[in-house]
Amino acid sequence: MKHFYFAVLFLLFTIVLPAQVKDLEQEIMNYQESRSQLISKGRRLLLDKFMEGDIEKVKEVKDYLLNEVQNEDYVALFPGEVWMIMYWTGEHEDLPGKIVRFERDSMANYQRKIFPDRDLLYTKLIERSWEQLQMLEDKILDSSLDTASKDFLLLHLNFMVSGEPLMKLSQEEVNMMADLYLETHPESPYEDYLRNNIRYRYAPSKWAFGFEFFSGFGMFTGELGEMYNNHGVFGVAFDVEYNKFTLYLRNYIGFAKTKQDRENGGVFWSKDSPAMMFFPEASLGYAVVENDKIKLSPFAGIGAANIGPVTTDLEQTPELEALEVGFAASYTLGLNLNIKLGWDTNYLLTNNDDKSYWYLRLRYGYTMPQFNDYPMHSGNVHHLTIGFGGVYRGMKRSL
Repeated sequence: MKHFYFAVLFLLFTIVLPAQVKDLEQEIMNYQESRSQLISKGRRLLLDKFMEGDIEKVKEVKDYLLNEVQNEDYVALFPGEVWMIMYWTGEHEDLPGKIVRFERDSMANYQRKIFPDRDLLYTKLIERSWEQLQMLEDKILDSSLDTASKDFLLLHLNFMVSGEPLMKLSQEEVNMMADLYLETHPESPYEDYLRNNIRYRYAPSKWAFGFEFFSGFGMFTGELGEMYNNHGVFGVAFDVEYNKFTLYLRNYIGFAKTKQDRENGGVFWSKDSPAMMFFPEASLGYAVVENDKIKLSPFAGIGAANIGPVTTDLEQTPELEALEVGFAASYTLGLNLNIKLGWDTNYLLTNNDDKSYWYLRLRYGYTMPQFNDYPMHSGNVHHLTIGFGGVYRGMKRSL
């Protein structure tokens, strides 16, 4: 009995399944052309008629696609394609408004729509427009628009045909045309559009950031010079620039030797023992001279000062910590000279115009540690360092 039920079910399945497939095939065969197919065929027809020179038919197809096919879900023609077609069809009176309205509405409205398949419509519009640029410009000049609108369309047309895919004009050439328009028509209603969408000019940012690795020589004065000998210096620095001001953040580390025995509470730090100096600094400089070769900045700032045994001695004899001097406040002033090397920064950065550069830095500083609470430690420090580093100054869009 069980085998009988299985046989009946299998028979029904083999009958119903082909019938369902047949119905689906029939549904597909009878399916009307979708909106996407209509757009694709309409674009092909428009392209063919454009290549044939039938501009009247081009306008007819363009209007149909925009008015009857394109909707809130589907894009039939992209804005750039519509603008280029309107240059050919002579619809100049409506064109400035369409261009500016699209800039105001932005691409955000298009990102949620279904785009047409890729084709060569825009490419052929640009290529043919470049070949017939003089004719298209004459049509603009013969239109009934006011002078400011005519000049705007002339600039916009040249901007469109000079870009992708032909790249006939550089951005700087387009910028010069835009500058001329803005000078000629200072009250133009298209000024914002030009500044935001056609003229792309960048200026170095007011802010810049730098780094430096340095080494050099330090010399104590006064009682400090009697306690410690002159010392070698190394460290790292970070710069923050704004206009002509620079904030220097420096980590100054020096190594010297004691020139006398010291004692504190029965703990002895013997003569000729290694000593380490730590003078972190935050100073503010102002560029009094800056050009393509050098940057000269006097500076002044505050920091801290510490002198003590090296780490290995402290690990062996922890009691030596009682002989450390500081941390105490310190004041510093001096002169900073960046020698710009003129090396290419394009392999690291995107634009040499951003005024980024590599440098050698010569720096003289005079540091005044406030060791008033420590006997035999009055005095100051002269230090001269040479460093290598770089400054990165980004670019900012100049409207």
